[in-house]
Amino acid sequence: MSEQQQTLWIYGVVPAGSDLEHLAGRKDLPEVSVIELEDLGVLVGPAPDDQNEKLSEQALWHAQVLEAAVLDAPVIPIALGAVVDGGDEAVSEQLLKDHHDELEAYLQALSDHVQMTLRVSYEQDSLLSEIVESDPAIAELAQRTQGAGEVEGRADRVHLGELISAAVARHREQDAELIVSRLRSHASRVAEDELQEDFMVLNAPFLVPRDSLDEFESAVEQLASDCLGRMRFVLHGPMPAYSFLDAQEPAWA
Repeated sequence: MSEQQQTLWIYGVVPAGSDLEHLAGRKDLPEVSVIELEDLGVLVGPAPDDQNEKLSEQALWHAQVLEAAVLDAPVIPIALGAVVDGGDEAVSEQLLKDHHDELEAYLQALSDHVQMTLRVSYEQDSLLSEIVESDPAIAELAQRTQGAGEVEGRADRVHLGELISAAVARHREQDAELIVSRLRSHASRVAEDELQEDFMVLNAPFLVPRDSLDEFESAVEQLASDCLGRMRFVLHGPMPAYSFLDAQEPAWA
């Protein structure tokens, strides 16, 4: 296939001339090159064949390429599955030239930042014990349902579930606010993503200055230590600022 006919997979946009040392050292990833036009560059590679197995593998590579690149340069992530037919010239024309000003503005805004996503979940047994011990009404109802039959105790069990659910929500609101307040000074912005499970406390992307990464990670470690046995902390990143591209549907995404 000639270069003009080649279909290219689009990973993301970086400043032209970026020294992507970490990405270059990742021999486990597919071949990635940079097409440059003026002050912008776009990370591209050969698009996979339209086969589910290869596409699934490509989805993993897509994230890994971006996360390797962001270690050395600001990266605007392009949505998974974006391809351009026509080789380098088509990419330059359709992406870099047509959307130059918007892409340049995003790169400038994110130039010194990366995203760190914090996911916090309760230790379920610990939280439930805390709720029962701190609320006499819940403790009494829990005791009453233990010896009740399936039919006789149904109403009490439904009511108990409602009370516990409300108590978990109150604890979550308080704890999430506390966690964010202790980390906010180390980040420029914070967002909140949808919770993924019933006992999840927080699913929050933080936009962190590169020169504050060590302080941010240390603050998360201290929080995890303070909450050991009650909550689990999992920190993901550094990654491109997926959650802080303000346009809902950028034309170039």
